[in-house]
Amino acid sequence: MRYPLLFATLIIIGFITSCSQKTKSDSESIAEDETPTKEQEEIIAETKMYEIENATDSFQEVRSLVWEKTMDDNSEFVEVKAYINDAGYPSKILESFSEGNFKEQGERHYYFENNDLIAVAKKADKWIDSNSFSYVETETFYENDKPKLSRTRSSDYIDNIDEEEWEVIRPKEHNDQLKRVEAILKGEGKFKTHFISVIRGQNELFLLLGEPKKDKRFVTTVKVEEMTPFIEDLITNMDEYKFKPINVQFRIVGGGGNPEFRVLTEANWEEE
Repeated sequence: MRYPLLFATLIIIGFITSCSQKTKSDSESIAEDETPTKEQEEIIAETKMYEIENATDSFQEVRSLVWEKTMDDNSEFVEVKAYINDAGYPSKILESFSEGNFKEQGERHYYFENNDLIAVAKKADKWIDSNSFSYVETETFYENDKPKLSRTRSSDYIDNIDEEEWEVIRPKEHNDQLKRVEAILKGEGKFKTHFISVIRGQNELFLLLGEPKKDKRFVTTVKVEEMTPFIEDLITNMDEYKFKPINVQFRIVGGGGNPEFRVLTEANWEEE
């Protein structure tokens, strides 16, 4: 399986079929004074993941800007979605990513209970050589903010992944990845928006935003559909405003097979 164009959201839920017969009663059948086996721990963690996954339609969805970093001939992309529960915390975060030419591309799914990370499921195409790749799933289950169990499986074809057996591996840590995901959602660090330039199409105008440096930077764009006084002033004084921190709000239009854009709804300069 190959993923579509990198700006498209990559939605792959490969674990639903494999455990469709496992229910919440599996975890409840373990006595409180009994130490769970690794297999029982997997059942408990999987059950929590599926409960969250099946409830995502009821959560508020928050999406990030789409970020790109180009170095030489390699381009890296990343986008994040958060599914916010009634308490105002994420129950799930979905990171869609591509690390560039002949590197991994796919998704990481982060699952939370009471705002604590409980599991991470990575689903990605991994290049074997320049002509072939395999589809790899890796799941890590957490306890008290520490990775307790990791397992992986792979297949030449995504449709056959459920036929493959899981292999237990050394527990994987995701703290750095999660910090980056949170920075993308909050617009912090490398993902803090600074004005860089404008991009003009035949009948379109985009603001180019990103890291305040000349190259090897993460950048993103927002489409301008209304020529407000703020935008008019920005265009008139672009050189003066270059690399200045800018706050933006946006809505998402398109998708579903059509081009998808982040359309600017509000912008203002950050007070220094």
